[in-house]
Amino acid sequence: MEHRMKWSIEAADKFGLLEKNLEQTHDSEHSLISSYRDGERKVFLRITDESHKPYAKIAGEVQWVEFLASKGVCVSRPLYSVDGKLAERIPAEGREYTAVCYEEAKGRPVGENDANEHLYRGMGQFMGHMHRITQAYVHQDPVTKRPDWSFEAQKVLHIDLPPSEQEIISRYQALFHYISALPVSAETYGLIHADFHYGNFFVHGNSLCLIDFDASRYSWFIDDIAVAAFFSSLTEGADPDPGKFLMPFLDGYRREHQLEEKWLREIPYFMKLREMGRYIKLFQACGGKFDNLHPWGQWYMKGRKETILRSFPTFE
Repeated sequence: MEHRMKWSIEAADKFGLLEKNLEQTHDSEHSLISSYRDGERKVFLRITDESHKPYAKIAGEVQWVEFLASKGVCVSRPLYSVDGKLAERIPAEGREYTAVCYEEAKGRPVGENDANEHLYRGMGQFMGHMHRITQAYVHQDPVTKRPDWSFEAQKVLHIDLPPSEQEIISRYQALFHYISALPVSAETYGLIHADFHYGNFFVHGNSLCLIDFDASRYSWFIDDIAVAAFFSSLTEGADPDPGKFLMPFLDGYRREHQLEEKWLREIPYFMKLREMGRYIKLFQACGGKFDNLHPWGQWYMKGRKETILRSFPTFE
């Protein structure tokens, strides 16, 4: 911890933050996140180990977030360093870390009583606005460009599971090939958040403020919608029918951005891609021994294989 604090001070200095204004520090396996008081505002400094995510990917992430903020999308806005950079390299002990600094998100966390049609409609409107704005985004640097959806899917495809899971693997491969063949256009494909759920946004007045763009990637906009629908059912006691979430969500989405109705038919395929990807990664993590997972993982995996196979969408 002591050596981490040493280069944390170096990173803070690059963003003009003073050690005396440090409030809290959270140390995880891959990142160090510290909060500072900077005048009247609170900011967060995140320092990430290259083994978790290299500089180029983080730089691409904050470049897009800054673009969204500049166009009026409410996000936890990244701040420029003293040298005018959104991401700073921090070499230490033969390794490289990347430091970024964010403003505190506006609003308050989502509470249990917030999950209703009004929130779903607001989520849809926010996402539609973000997608409409993103259509104008052109990433200039190929080195820092965010990966596309297939990067993560290919990693899942290469996970080695036992023969008992062959049907899951085969269907995931078929799903991957089906999605790979979908048409791409500026109106339907671009950068998406890819992790749009209650824990990653704040309620800010009548709107939202989005955080955590760590999973952002290039994909179809309908993928972002499907991920939101998938996560909406991932709490115990939640309604398993995605339609209860999607109807008001899409009503809000259409107020800001229009997708041809045919794209709505793709939602079950993208939802299944996320559901199966989560199943495969959790299976690998515990070696098929679900009791070794944390409580949420145990809940997720209980009967999940049967659910996946029973509700697998047909290919037209």
